[in-house]
Amino acid sequence: MLRRGMAGLVLAIITASAASAVEVGRLRGHLEFLASEALEGRLTGTPEEQRATAYVAQQFENIGLKPAGENGTYFQGFDFIASTSPGDGNRLSVDGRDLVLDQDWRPLAFARSDTVEAAPVAFAGYGIVTPPDAGTDAYDSYGALDVTDKWVMVLRYLPEAIAPEQRDKLRAHADLTYKATVARQKGAVGLIVVSGPTSQVREELVRPVFGGVTADHGLVAISITDRTAEALLRPVDRTLRNLQEALDRGEAAPAFDIPGVVLGATVDIVRERHAGRNVIGRLPGDAGSGQPGIVVGAHIDHLGRGISGRSMARDEERGKIHPGADDNASGVAVLIEVARDLAEWRAGAPDGRDVLFGAWSGEELGLLGSRRFVESLVEEPDTLIRPRVAAAINMDMVGRLREQRLFVQGVGSSSAWPALVEQANQAVGLTLDLQENPYVPSDNLSFYLRGAPVLNLFTGVHDDYHTPRDTPDKLNYDGMAAVTTLTAEIARELAMRPDVPDYVERPRPFQPGGRSRRIYTGTIPDMGATDAPGLRVAGTTAGGPAAEAGLRGGDIIVELAGMPVGNIYEFTAALDRLRIGQTVPIVVLREGARVTLSITPASRE
Repeated sequence: MLRRGMAGLVLAIITASAASAVEVGRLRGHLEFLASEALEGRLTGTPEEQRATAYVAQQFENIGLKPAGENGTYFQGFDFIASTSPGDGNRLSVDGRDLVLDQDWRPLAFARSDTVEAAPVAFAGYGIVTPPDAGTDAYDSYGALDVTDKWVMVLRYLPEAIAPEQRDKLRAHADLTYKATVARQKGAVGLIVVSGPTSQVREELVRPVFGGVTADHGLVAISITDRTAEALLRPVDRTLRNLQEALDRGEAAPAFDIPGVVLGATVDIVRERHAGRNVIGRLPGDAGSGQPGIVVGAHIDHLGRGISGRSMARDEERGKIHPGADDNASGVAVLIEVARDLAEWRAGAPDGRDVLFGAWSGEELGLLGSRRFVESLVEEPDTLIRPRVAAAINMDMVGRLREQRLFVQGVGSSSAWPALVEQANQAVGLTLDLQENPYVPSDNLSFYLRGAPVLNLFTGVHDDYHTPRDTPDKLNYDGMAAVTTLTAEIARELAMRPDVPDYVERPRPFQPGGRSRRIYTGTIPDMGATDAPGLRVAGTTAGGPAAEAGLRGGDIIVELAGMPVGNIYEFTAALDRLRIGQTVPIVVLREGARVTLSITPASRE
């Protein structure tokens, strides 16, 4: 016969095991619904997003959370531009001859819908204007050219062969919307963008943009093919290649008028607005309505069928449903079970602060839902939410726990985090990788930028990220149960603390010129890895330059084209200095040995 103490211990173990099994079963049930084919990837603003958010709202109600959305519901809505596409009224003529839409030209997604009667055309190089600084001279593509009431034709990117330091400076001014702003400020009636033969793009016309475009930039703007540009340049007896090659070498090439050429256009851009919605539930405490509460959240949206440029699907997978099991049905499933855990703990004894649970939509389109929520907390733009939010915990991709290792990001946003997180983990026993950077590009950023300390929980990136292969069968449900327990412990401690964690404002990590979207290598970085200098590779895209070069998952990139790589930011800076089609050495650590490979970057566009 077991003694009473031993019997109690055995009973406790059996009870805990049964509870864990129930939790794992519920987690699996949430995943199988949220990542099902019926929900078609939960694209923001679609009926499938409505079904997904309705499911979470029902779970919140069953758990006993109070509605904390709008008009006594669990929902908080927001409008956004879901797509930008050419309308039926687009027309372009050169010297009275009509050009063919999507064959010779295409309106840009940020263009103003308007008509420009026949107007003269000028050429202004790369269309970049920068002031001088201590390290480099000023760069002015326009010089003394007057472009008032003219079309301005500019090259799409930035000079290819100039010094790397100057490229870093120009890159911050090379975005097409920036070039459009410069042209508008100089009095131009329209912007003409041409890729040019040295750019080595996959498609000469700028691709349409789906989602993320908020408004026009006040100027008619179009993209034309190289052949169309050559026809425009014929009166000046200059070729596009010669002009671009001279500019790429850094040679002085004054802007000039193109005599005798007139261009007329009607640009018709259709901006389709959709409505998305968050799900918000509140677990009341007894700390009083004036006390800042705790926010626990995860984003519920994904990519639908991957039509946007954020998909990493292989060519044969394009247009298929992107289930988004790990990204981020896993976070939402954990969110629901954390809410259940805390509601059961608080039943009958509402001690401590309020805890808000939010399933944010629109994360994949630019943190739309979480930004809408933080903006609803304050009356003035850019006001800090600190009086309303003591801290925010975010879960984004928590479904693939490996070797019991969990990345806890953002611990540098408060001096209280390291000790608090480690204490909460005593009940779980995970191997934690604490990372200070709070600028992780997920919904935690919406809160941190408004003055709240944040944490982001993450189990790492993988080959299936943003593809149709991110399916529920590949998740670690026992690992998700452990993440649930840890998150609940952290939230419980925050809710019961008499004081709030302090907020530490940290500088953004340095990124020279911002990340290039043009250079494509097909590497999938392991964004959670910090255990060694360099950039750990989680995997490579099939058929991409990295795969062709022989890179493998687990390799650590330490050098690219002779430039040291110590982290993702140095890798990005090195990428931005590469040239498409030019083979360069890449050095990786593989099983402790340095291996030198050769990689040939391709064009992403």
